[in-house]
Amino acid sequence: MFNEIMKNLEDQLPRKEIEKLKNKELHLGIFSEPFLTYMLEGKKTIESRITKNKVSPYQKITKEDVVFIKKSSGPVLGFFTIKEVLFFDLATTPIETIKENYNKQLCVDETFWKNKSSSRYATLMIIDKLIKLKSFSIPKKGMQTWIKLKK
Repeated sequence: MFNEIMKNLEDQLPRKEIEKLKNKELHLGIFSEPFLTYMLEGKKTIESRITKNKVSPYQKITKEDVVFIKKSSGPVLGFFTIKEVLFFDLATTPIETIKENYNKQLCVDETFWKNKSSSRYATLMIIDKLIKLKSFSIPKKGMQTWIKLKK
């Protein structure tokens, strides 16, 4: 996937920008509506992954990493840099605290919180420098919603 993404970026970004990206940790996130649109419009400023198990990106992403934005069952639409990342063990930080502090920036509703009520881990990624791209497709198999890209 890494090579396919880099090849598609050659037509869209200056060589210098591509070289910068190659020196960063890169991830592919799968995003669904309406959250994808909120993010691309700049309304959603924090991306969350709230899970029952310790799965990526929990403890596997850091400040200044880059996340490529792929629409669920669709193309790659852009990427963003992580300004800051916060990890929570929901056994010690109640999910209600996350809701109170970050609900507006997450652009989620009560159904989201209800669906996440039995989760145990949360990763919050503060979005910085979102770049929209001319959409392109890449091959992806499986149901993973987060993949750390190998160079």
